[in-house]
Amino acid sequence: MGSASSRSQHRHYKTLILLVLSMTCGTFFLYWLAQLSPVTPLAATRLWNRIAVRAEPTSTPDGFYHLRIDDAGRLFQSDAWRDRRAHPGSPRTIHVLLTASLDGGATEAQARVLSHTLADLGQEFGITNDQVQVARSASFASAESSSNLPRLRGS
Repeated sequence: MGSASSRSQHRHYKTLILLVLSMTCGTFFLYWLAQLSPVTPLAATRLWNRIAVRAEPTSTPDGFYHLRIDDAGRLFQSDAWRDRRAHPGSPRTIHVLLTASLDGGATEAQARVLSHTLADLGQEFGITNDQVQVARSASFASAESSSNLPRLRGS
């Protein structure tokens, strides 16, 4: 009787050892397989295919935007950009806002940062020059200084 229970006990140990080994080998195989295939994060699956640039004459912008460039050329990301939220009216468009004073138009720093930003976004998302649209607010369009806005890609 003792030898039968001993064999049964050894069988349990063998089964447990085989189970641990197979799980370990399976885990290594899945890890190796994951290294071969690229993983796309869910946030990056939204395809942006346009860029809309608008200028507003205020330092406290209202409305929807993803990226904002102030008159000193500092680039700010909104919560909408960090969360990859889309504008309800234009779901595949990246909205860039320039804030400047009415009397001076866009600054050189803004133009430089905007140019780099458009180039980076274009390269990252495959957005071409003809997919960039530029709009000025009504107050900028009516001001004499609106001609000082930098000539942008697609304008």
